[in-house]
Amino acid sequence: MSTPFSRFSSPAHQARKDFTDLDLEGYLPAFDANWNNNVAGWTEMAITGNPWSNLNDAPRADYYNPLVEGFGTDGDAVISWTPFPNRLIAFFTPPDARQNPQLGRPLTMDEVMSMADTGKITVNGTVYTLYRPTGEAPILQIPQTRCPQIDWTGQYVDFSPSGPRGWLDEYCEWSVTYDSTGTKMQSVMFTCENPAYYLTLWRVNPKAVLGLYRMYVDPAVELEDLYLRYPVDQPTGKKGEPVIDPTTGRPAYDVTNKWNCGTVRVPGKSGGALHLTSGPNTLSAEIYLAAAATIQRPDASSRDPQSLICCAKYGQNFRNSDPHIGFAANRAAGQDRISLTDPVGLYIQQPQNLANWKGPNGVPVGQYWTNTRGTPGTGPNGSDQVLHAVFEIPESAGFSINDCYIEIGSEKTPFQHIGVIANQMKIALAATLMAPTGALQPQMKCVSDRVSGLQPWPVQLIPTELFYGLSPTDLPALMKPGTEHSFVLVVQGADKNTTPETARVEFSNPGVTAKVTQFLPDASAIPGQTDGGGTQAFIMDVAVASGTAPGPVMLRVLNPAEPANPSDAEHPWESGLGIVPNP
Repeated sequence: MSTPFSRFSSPAHQARKDFTDLDLEGYLPAFDANWNNNVAGWTEMAITGNPWSNLNDAPRADYYNPLVEGFGTDGDAVISWTPFPNRLIAFFTPPDARQNPQLGRPLTMDEVMSMADTGKITVNGTVYTLYRPTGEAPILQIPQTRCPQIDWTGQYVDFSPSGPRGWLDEYCEWSVTYDSTGTKMQSVMFTCENPAYYLTLWRVNPKAVLGLYRMYVDPAVELEDLYLRYPVDQPTGKKGEPVIDPTTGRPAYDVTNKWNCGTVRVPGKSGGALHLTSGPNTLSAEIYLAAAATIQRPDASSRDPQSLICCAKYGQNFRNSDPHIGFAANRAAGQDRISLTDPVGLYIQQPQNLANWKGPNGVPVGQYWTNTRGTPGTGPNGSDQVLHAVFEIPESAGFSINDCYIEIGSEKTPFQHIGVIANQMKIALAATLMAPTGALQPQMKCVSDRVSGLQPWPVQLIPTELFYGLSPTDLPALMKPGTEHSFVLVVQGADKNTTPETARVEFSNPGVTAKVTQFLPDASAIPGQTDGGGTQAFIMDVAVASGTAPGPVMLRVLNPAEPANPSDAEHPWESGLGIVPNP
């Protein structure tokens, strides 16, 4: 059984509240249409999987699109996990971490929590960082081989994902405000809100994004602070200049602008955590992971979260989130078909033990936790749909977060690090189950690289300016009728001997045509991917004829040696990367 469904809603149904609070209600219909198109595209991408460069990664028939089939009626499954970055624990605290050539010993949990606060640590007089924007300190390294288990004696590589909060990769990030001494934590804001929501708002009206920054981060934010700017001179602009999105004619949005960057907030100057920024922390990645996990694997390869994620090659192993999400989705899909519950999102579950949070002399401090965006208790099975929360001790209280602790029985754990608070929280998503009408999809072997018949996997379509401006956007590219723009199509698995003359890019909509002007054998990493590399790109002039029918545009890239005019089965199309908008 299923219930009809016509449109994906914004996370926690927050969009209507935002546009009302900002007195911009007239823009809500455009946002709703854009948001539905985004989630619909990501859903189709997730169901398609990767049949181009992988074996045993498609089809994913046990993940369903509710826009096509309606939502199932067999109940909801809520999947939750702890938001502290578990990879820091897994890579740096075990006894075998003594073999790390930089450290020479395991780190203590206190050291790991301190590193999660700041992104850096000092060991034997040397400062190591998890992110190096200017090259002043070496990046801490981790073992390169992690499947089937960590190889502590093999090669080591720089920690990833990169970024000013890249290590906070459990779909929850935070930013701390310190007191005037710079040593005591006065407040901390937590977010699990996806960047695509803000990229979509920006596409509809940048003033909506500005208004939310001023409301939830700092009233000092200016619109120009949010512009994406070229980090270095590029073919499309000079260092420091705004990156102009030719499909809107406006400066693009910088998801890691100075007000949404790093783990420290300085009121009136910089910092804050309005939405997620770490590369893997995207909604499209969440949907893709859930669909990938529905494929059933041999018992020996799916006995636990680690073995399954190594077999199915989705997400990143040793996170609290990805292995657990995938394992839970896999078990649910063993009996039912699944789809992420509307409104699709990642949600903070407010701490259940706030009554045990105490300050000096045992004074209660749980009342200082505030759910600032989203709503508690409105999700499936009574789960919370909180997007943003703040724990702040007012100056009038006369003490700081560092003076607080959680009391469980006779044990008191001081809030010396944000990780102590994070360990009292959960992040969650929900899936809606649908009973199968026939047999469920049969088991597949573990995912492996396709050796023969390799085809390019399209992973991102983006205006050339945004490509050179390093935008991580995962929104479908706007392809307005009657326009011609330069776009970059990023793929995996293209023949590196391809030339502009032998390149073959096809669009499903006959009103959209492309002329490849340049082929890049090495291109940038894609959104939602923890480890970059292995990508190629086609720079092309894309023309959209006047009167082209609106709707999603599928595309595919054929290697030069492929036969002419392959069938859809011989070379599948990719969805979700482009859209012709309604007039």
